[in-house]
Amino acid sequence: MGGEIPRGTVSGVSIDTRLGCAGMLFAALEGEKVSGEDYLDEAIESGAGAVLVSGTGSEYKDLPVPVFRSDDTLEALQKLAADYRIKSGVKCVGITGTAGKTETKELISAMLSGSRNVHYTQGNYNNHIGVPLTILSMEEDTEVLVVEMGANHEKEIELLASIARPETGVITNIGEGHLEFFGSLRGVANAKSELIRALPAGGKAILPDGSEFLEILSGATEADIVTFGLSGEADWNVEIIEQKETGGYIFELNGDRMETALSGSYHLLNIAASAAASSLLGASIDDIAGAVRDFRAVEKRGRVYRIDEIMFINDSYNSNPLSLRSSIEGFMQVPVEGRRWLVLGDMLELGARSEELHGEIGRFCGKTGVYGLVTLGNDTVYISREAAGGRQAPEKISHFFNIDTLSQFLNSLLEKKDAVLVKGSRDMGMWRVMDEIEKLREKKRERVD
Repeated sequence: MGGEIPRGTVSGVSIDTRLGCAGMLFAALEGEKVSGEDYLDEAIESGAGAVLVSGTGSEYKDLPVPVFRSDDTLEALQKLAADYRIKSGVKCVGITGTAGKTETKELISAMLSGSRNVHYTQGNYNNHIGVPLTILSMEEDTEVLVVEMGANHEKEIELLASIARPETGVITNIGEGHLEFFGSLRGVANAKSELIRALPAGGKAILPDGSEFLEILSGATEADIVTFGLSGEADWNVEIIEQKETGGYIFELNGDRMETALSGSYHLLNIAASAAASSLLGASIDDIAGAVRDFRAVEKRGRVYRIDEIMFINDSYNSNPLSLRSSIEGFMQVPVEGRRWLVLGDMLELGARSEELHGEIGRFCGKTGVYGLVTLGNDTVYISREAAGGRQAPEKISHFFNIDTLSQFLNSLLEKKDAVLVKGSRDMGMWRVMDEIEKLREKKRERVD
């Protein structure tokens, strides 16, 4: 990158003037539509302590702050993060998987926060830009770095792992996500295995027991293997003792009694994976049990709301066959006084198998016994069609291409005490259904989980 920033000149890195630049290095990245270099003046006026630019740099020689040049500002940002990660000396946990990454990241952070200084991925900063920014925002006293790693192409996790250098890697699960780019379930497994391939000898690879790819994953690393699951044979095993009337479970984790407000066995798997990772970094059983007891769902990933005495489970952040099936199973385990409704948007990036996989979900929905199924998009029509032929087919099935029309239809049929699961891929914007119901009923949502 060239040059050195005098110690104390900057306190972090920013790539967006709207999020603040005061005292920071402003990295002028090239975007698809805009260039960060168009915002240099704004960054400096906002108090940026230095700037990173491309080009010769000569055109910026008169700027009143240190100027650093790189032919590729993104690559320079990634290298800066990798260097800082090494110099920091922190312990690092990397997390990937088809579903459950964010919840597992949040759980690990909660389990460790009582005993260690933890820094972890915020929001959806889990890609080639977000991971470097996560690392570069660490405070000097950070002891454990928890990094979520997402990808929809091969070699992306390999890049993220080369920057974050995790000693512990967690793969939550392997499912049909981003098949448009990975091609097959084995392609997904190969991509996720890039994380554990990067682990050092003596590191820890935390893997789902019972996965058809467990043997392949185990053979891809020199790290020690630690398994989690519901099988009774996993290193970190969950046994359900009781489902609570208010939702959630009382369960045992390796014989230690715990409870959670989260409904759905997939949450228990995330808890087991998180406990396995946290214990390696010093979390006690009491730390783990306390974090699990107090943990609530992440925004748009299963949070529960009530609007006019109607329950809504907002799981609209993203969707794929594995996560959707798990969400529906969890929804069916939640105590409900009235009728159950599924409001589902397209699962995107499934490539040539999209019709087939939507149809499979439809057949699954036709066995659940839900009262209503309302779908939105191009491919969810296959969910509706297949669900209609099920032995316990929903009594009400309707398909829409417009979210406002869908919301008006749903609102006309919902009754007090009903429960609604809202889910779809992020670009479908399914959370807007709740926004519209609020407007139509003139009632504000109340969080109840």
